[in-house]
Amino acid sequence: MQIIAGKARGVELETAPTLDVRPTLARARKALFDSMGDWNGGVILDLCAGSGALGLEAASRGSAEILMVENNPRHVEIIKRNIAKLQKCSVDAEMKVLQASILDTRRIFSETGEVDLIFADPPYEKSAEFFEALLADDVFLENAAHAIIIWEIPDTPGSTGKFMKREYFDEFNIRKFGPTMFLIARFLSEEVE
Repeated sequence: MQIIAGKARGVELETAPTLDVRPTLARARKALFDSMGDWNGGVILDLCAGSGALGLEAASRGSAEILMVENNPRHVEIIKRNIAKLQKCSVDAEMKVLQASILDTRRIFSETGEVDLIFADPPYEKSAEFFEALLADDVFLENAAHAIIIWEIPDTPGSTGKFMKREYFDEFNIRKFGPTMFLIARFLSEEVE
C-alpha cells in the first residue's frame, strides 16, 4: 500500500500481515481524497486507524495535525513506523498515534480538542455499534461540532440503513467509490437535543 499524493507520494506503508486489519483500497482512497478537492484541513482524527493510511495520506497532502487512534498495540507500532517514513520525506504535519478504544472520547479529545475532519474505519462487525455509541456521547458530539466525518460503511447487505442518522448532520451523503461506501457528513453546529 502506497501514499497516493503529496510530499510522500509513492512511499510504501507497512500493513499488518493478518486479516484483522482491512485497509481502505487504494482506488477508494484516491477517489475519496480527489472528491475532497484541495481541502487540507487543520486537525484530523483517524479512528480505528489500522496502518494509518487515511491519516497519513492527509498528512502527505498538507494537513497540519493528525491523531491516529488504534486499540491494537501491534498496529500502533506499525503506525509509528509509517509516521517515521513520512517524516523522512519532509512531511511536517504533527502526526501522533494514541493506543485507545475509539469510545474513550475523553482521552482522545484531551489529545486534540475540537477537530475539523474525522475518518472512521472500524471493524465491520463493530462499525454500527461504534457509530451509535459515538452519536450518544456528549464529549464526542461537542468536539465534533462543525467537523466533517467520513465513515467507511460495511459492505454487508442492509448495513447502510444503520448509518442513516440525518438528524445529527447539516450535510449528509452516502458516496460509493469502487466497491467501498462512505458516509460523508458535516455535524450540526449546535448541540443535538
